[in-house]
This record gives sequence, C-alpha cells and structure tokens, in this order.
Amino acid sequence: MAVASGSLTVLGSSGGFPISGFACSGYLARIAGQSLLLDCGPGIAGALIGADAKAGIDGVVISHLHSDHVLDLIPLGYALMTEWLTDGRTQPVPLYLPPGGLEFLQSFSDLFGHRNWRFTEEGRNAGYQALGAALARGRDWLLTVFDAREYEPGEDIAFGTTTIATFPVDHRVPTAAMRLRLGAMDFVYSADTRFLPALGHFAAGTDLFLVDAHFSGPKAPGGLHMTPADAGRLAAIAKAKRLVLCHLGAPEDGASARQTAAAHFDGEIHVAFDTREYRL
Repeated sequence: MAVASGSLTVLGSSGGFPISGFACSGYLARIAGQSLLLDCGPGIAGALIGADAKAGIDGVVISHLHSDHVLDLIPLGYALMTEWLTDGRTQPVPLYLPPGGLEFLQSFSDLFGHRNWRFTEEGRNAGYQALGAALARGRDWLLTVFDAREYEPGEDIAFGTTTIATFPVDHRVPTAAMRLRLGAMDFVYSADTRFLPALGHFAAGTDLFLVDAHFSGPKAPGGLHMTPADAGRLAAIAKAKRLVLCHLGAPEDGASARQTAAAHFDGEIHVAFDTREYRL
C-alpha cells in the first residue's frame, strides 16, 4: 500500500515584522491534493497569491491571534472575494481560529466597514449573488468567503482526510502547536511558545519539527519565545528527524542559531530563512 506523501513550504517565518523581504509566519502544507495554510502573518498573501490572483488554499489554521500571525487574513480574504465575484465561486474556505477568534475576526473586519458593502447588480454569477445576499442579510463578506470556526488548543481538527492534532503552549494568549499526520510521516509546528518539555513529548518521533527560536540574537525584542538552544533541547526530547529553526530574530542569526541548536540536538538542522521546501 502506498504511503500518503506531502510537502511543506515556508512562505515566511519572520518574527514581529517582515525582515529582508521575508514574510512573517505562514507555512503551506500540501496534503493529499489539498493545500492547508498554517498562520497568515504580514507578507503571506503576497507570497501565496500568484499572477492568476487565486488564493490557492483549501483551509487555514491560525495558531494564535498575534498580528504577525493573522494580519494577512484581510488581503487573503480579498483574493477569495474576487474569486466569488469574477469566477462564481460559492464555497467558503474553512478557517480555524483559537478561542476568541470569531470576535477578533469580526472586529478586525469591522475596522474596514466590510458589513456595509453592497453587491446589487443583477445578472451576475452565483458567487456575486451569494455575497450580495449575505450582505443584504447583515452578514460580513469576509466571514462569508471564510467559514470561520473556533477550536480549543488540545482538540483535534478534522481537515479532509487529515487530522490536525493541537497542543496548548505557553505564549500568554491561547496558542496551539500543531501536528499533521500523513500516514507514517508527519510534521509538528511549535507556533510561538516558551520552552515546554511536554511539547517535545507531543512531537515525539516527528519527521520534521518547526520550532520557534526567536531569541537568536540582539534583534529579538522580547516576549514568550525560545532560544536556538531551547529549540535544540526540545528536538532532542522529541527525537525528531529534522529540526527547522523558525521565527529567528534576524536572517543573519542563521549560522549561529544552527550551531547553538546543534550543541543540544544531533539530528539534521535547517533554518527557515534558508531552506523553504520540505518533502514529507
């Protein structure tokens, strides 16, 4: 029997703001013919959307509601809206948010008055008509092109034929690490967190471990994050096959971050700024 395979593309992993043209957090997992976006920080929409103006995603999971993980939900929503208006799309994209996410998304959208928009021309396609009808009922077009749902960190999320296991981590606001299972192969994304040995156990045996190593140098401003040494220690606890250092303070920290992590983890180590494509 063939084992399901997939890939992971690092669209961005800069912490706080895009650095050297590299977007904030966003990871595109291609699984069983579907594309799942993990986090959607500033710059991710530009990295994701090509010349065809298509969003090209089947689902989105947000780890937590900090700006460097969610701000590009607005331009991504605009791309989806355009697909409804011009191509007649009527199928919303599932969007999984941590606790408080629905209220956050509505408040965020209300800053731009999206509920006050109107699409009233007759004779347009089904997507145009569906958005017009939703707005006429007082709905928000952003929450129409997305099927937004909340999940509790620690719950499993069913996405197509894939299960996304989540794990609560320590980042002041509700935040979830994620594990995506692909038959015998999988990967774990730590999201933003302080060092938690239990997270290493959650990631036990993973093929690819994406770990927050934000405190990599003097440009990391602070907050509840890990150092590259912490990331190495966590990967060692997990006995991961490959470690990817993410959310670094600056691109120039890559070599020193890898060297520091290697003092604690003897497996393969990558830096998200440098290596952006992974096969699973």
